[in-house]
Amino acid sequence: MLLSVSRLLTYIMAVMLVVFSNVGWAGEKVLLDTYVVFLDNRPVLRVVDQPGALTSTALPPPGTQPVRHPFLTASALDPAEEGRLSEFLSASKNTLEFLEHLRQAGYGVRLERNTKRSSSNN
Repeated sequence: MLLSVSRLLTYIMAVMLVVFSNVGWAGEKVLLDTYVVFLDNRPVLRVVDQPGALTSTALPPPGTQPVRHPFLTASALDPAEEGRLSEFLSASKNTLEFLEHLRQAGYGVRLERNTKRSSSNN
């Protein structure tokens, strides 16, 4: 019985390591990929490859919570492009596919590696 419990604990720890591998140690800053999307050399969207909020250029109605997205965090920078960007996002299964759809549509995408978050903000 003790051996079975030991194996179960080992399995649970292995799963936790995989699930939380991007978190880092307590208080450690973790570097995240950030992308800036451009159209005609003007920034229209900032994307972080981390599940989180979708932020519009429009103010949300009072008392509403930000819309959460399962695979990215994004901040719109140009109200005229929000509808089109939303269509590409809806047609994408992950961040890289979303960025590829944008590139194919004529948007420029620049990778920045300067976004950090504290692992305590999960």
